[in-house]
Amino acid sequence: MEAEKRIKKVNEYKILVEVAEFNKLAIYVGETIDLLETLECKSIEEFELKINKKTGFVNALMSATAYGKDTEYKRLLELQKLIDGKLSAEDLTASKQLKSTTLNEIKERHTEYYTDRDVEVKTIIDEIIKLHETLSSKEKENMGLNRAGELVFSPFSEFVRYNG
Repeated sequence: MEAEKRIKKVNEYKILVEVAEFNKLAIYVGETIDLLETLECKSIEEFELKINKKTGFVNALMSATAYGKDTEYKRLLELQKLIDGKLSAEDLTASKQLKSTTLNEIKERHTEYYTDRDVEVKTIIDEIIKLHETLSSKEKENMGLNRAGELVFSPFSEFVRYNG
């Protein structure tokens, strides 16, 4: 069983920006779904194959033009370019809104977690702080940090003996 991950930082701004971008893309995906339904196809590729088969042409645009479907086909291609593979119909609910799983994936991308080592170090530091808090302010004067950032006895500590 995996230990519960502890959140270090959540970048709410990036989440909001990406959700807004994906909501815009969801509109395009919804339009694509509607266009494909009117063309009685599940994908652009299926439409291309179907229309080329009907006309005997190898160019889908020419085939679509021959059947008066060039406006729909051009719009499908434009939408495909706008969506750029970032979102699909599987990422949307029946009402063409972002699924909660899609939203969770976005949140997860912009959430940073503590590593196992971070948790260990934090536990140690918490213990040191607890011990430090048990000392009186006078006793705390016996310790400090040196230039190297090491916790040491203060040069004025009553606990340091000088051999001199």
